[in-house]
Parts: sequence; C-alpha cells; structure tokens
Amino acid sequence: MSIAGITNFLIEYKWILIFYALIVLFIYTNRKKFDIQGRIVFLYRTNFGLKFIDKISEKYKEFVKILGLVGIGVGFIGLFAISILLIQNLFNLLFKPETTPGVGLVIPGVHIPGSPIFVPFWFGIIALFIVVLVHEFGHGIIARAHGLKIKSSGFGMFAVLPIAFVEPDEKTVKKQPDHIQYSIFSAGPFFNILLAAFAALLLFAVFFPVQGGITEPVGFSVSEILGGYPAEIAGVKSNILVTGINGAETLTVEDFSNEISSVKPGETITLNTNETIYSITTTEHPENPKKAYIGILGLTNERRFTGESAESKILFDILIWFKTLFQWIFVLSFGIGLANLLPLGPVDGGRMMQVALQRLYGDKAKGDKLWKQISMLFLFILAVNIFFPILKEIFGKIL
Repeated sequence: MSIAGITNFLIEYKWILIFYALIVLFIYTNRKKFDIQGRIVFLYRTNFGLKFIDKISEKYKEFVKILGLVGIGVGFIGLFAISILLIQNLFNLLFKPETTPGVGLVIPGVHIPGSPIFVPFWFGIIALFIVVLVHEFGHGIIARAHGLKIKSSGFGMFAVLPIAFVEPDEKTVKKQPDHIQYSIFSAGPFFNILLAAFAALLLFAVFFPVQGGITEPVGFSVSEILGGYPAEIAGVKSNILVTGINGAETLTVEDFSNEISSVKPGETITLNTNETIYSITTTEHPENPKKAYIGILGLTNERRFTGESAESKILFDILIWFKTLFQWIFVLSFGIGLANLLPLGPVDGGRMMQVALQRLYGDKAKGDKLWKQISMLFLFILAVNIFFPILKEIFGKIL
C-alpha cells in the first residue's frame, strides 16, 4: 500500500482506530482485572446491574416465569427456523450464484467482503452494546426468578466486538428441571426478539410518521466507496448525496435501485450528486454477472427538514439520530437473537438442543455424542455461509 493509500485509510477509519486504541489501552492498564480466554475474549467482572435484576425478578416473579415459558416456544421455533434458513442459504450460494448472501460477518464501520450488510461504526457500536446488554439481562432475570444465583456481571470484548454478560452458576443451572434450563437458555434470544419488536413499534408508530410529516426527500447518501470498482475509478467520494441517475431524479434508494436494475454491465451511466455529475461505466455485480454494479455501499435515504426555526432543527436532528439508532437496534437485535438460536454447542440454541437430546435418548452420553455431531455439522454450514461469499468476492477481483 502506498503512502497516499495509508493516509486515506487512516483518515477514513480514524474514529474506529481511536476507539479500539482506547479499548486496548484500557484493557492493558487494567489487565490484572480482566479474565482473558483464548486470547480473544476479555471479560471484566463486576456486580453492575445485579441489584436491579434482583429487584425486577422478585417484584414480577410470576410474570417473569411465564415470560420464560413463552420464550421456550419462541426459542425452539427460532432454532428450527434459523437452521432451515441456514441450510437453504447454503444451497442457494452453491447452486444459485445470483443469490445475495443471507449470512455474513458484521463489524461496525468495516465492510466485510461478501457480507450483505454494512453497519455504520458509532450506531453499530452503541446498538450492539444495547442488544447484548438486553440479551444478558434476559438470561439473568429468568435465572433469578427461579431462585438461581448470579455470580457476576460485567463487560468486555470478543475479538473486536463489545460484549456484556451475566454469569449464573452453571453447576446449579444443570441441576434444574428441563423447563427451567430451557427458559434460561432461550431468554437471551427471546429478549432480543422482544427488543426488535419494540424498536419496530417505535419506528413505525413514532419516528417514521413524525419524520414524514416534517421533511421531504432530497436524495440518498453513500457512506462507503469500494476500492477498484467503477465509482472509485470515476472519482466518486464517500458521504456524497446522490440525486439522480441518467437524468432521472432518484431521491430515494428505492428509486435508484429501480433505475439501475435496467442498466447492463458495461454501460455508461451519469450519476447526479450534490457535488457534480459523474460518468461511470458499470461492471458486473460480484454476486450476479447479469446485473450492473458501481461499488457503492451504506446507502441511506436523506430528507430535508421543512421547518424554519433553529430550535426545531435541533429537535429534528435529535429525532433522526434516534431513528437511525433504533433502525440498527432492530436489525442487530433480531439478527443476533436468531443467530444465538443456532444448534451450535456454545450458543443458546445449542444448549437447548443438548438438553433435549439428553432427554430424548434417556442417556446423557448418547445425547451429548449426537449433540456434538450436529454442532460440528452446523459449524461447518455456518463457516461456508460466511466465508464462501468472502472468498468469492476476493477471487473475483483477482481474476
């Protein structure tokens, strides 16, 4: 990479680099207080939130127990649903090249090749922490409602992702009746699904109606330009506002998608922006050679506030910030909730499956043997789902 390339990289990712530099510094200066596992998991144990969990679980004990029972049904439905979707997505990736990947790694602020989603850094970090906090709160409150001890809570990092955790006494959990174990294991994903539903309700009942009433569409912004693709070659920069394509007004992402769907690879288009008009020769879409592609990511509809006073503009900016945050809370909470129901050994769905197989066979050893085999199978399926699109995009650029 050239000096100019390094400089551009540092400028583009400066806040991400600063954030992780501060995290590394905090972990290093407090390294004696961290429990480091496998060199990628850093846990800082505290008693934060335990009194709150105790208070809620005691005051609403019966309701929390009922909520846990509902979570069991949702958990098993989610387990089977995500398993089928993962297998179906694998089939589509291998036998239908034009299919958009349905599974991918998510690191806020970083575009992962082949990933179907790009998460803005700060919104992603904040939303991810809230999602994980609610997930762990779910485990903790159900456990306490059934009288189980919570040893500690805390926060930390899993590789580059921030995490929070609530740590019940595992030995005590394993001695509980099946329905209590199911309740505790399914609680985290179930609370994530409830959080996603709450976020969706706020978005459709509050944020979208209010925004629509006081704004008008002005175009869509582009947060990332992929290197080596037509947009970058044509000189398009990130954070521009796109307002049209080939002379047609496209004030929303949906308008743009409809217009470019009729463009073929190799055709030259004009892209109207708030800066200038770019002439771009499209290329083949990395996932579907029949579709045109210019290499832009992180498309967000932008709207202009129609009010006049400075105070109302400030309130509008606050509204938009929270609307965007809740959009990402919805996406990440629903996705993480389902991902945790996969039938993989260490995650919640895997632990539910382990208990079920032990009871199905009536023999712990036989149940655990099949559980390990299923876990390994789905680990392989998940790995192919994640890394096949990445390798496909990388080799597609090379070749």
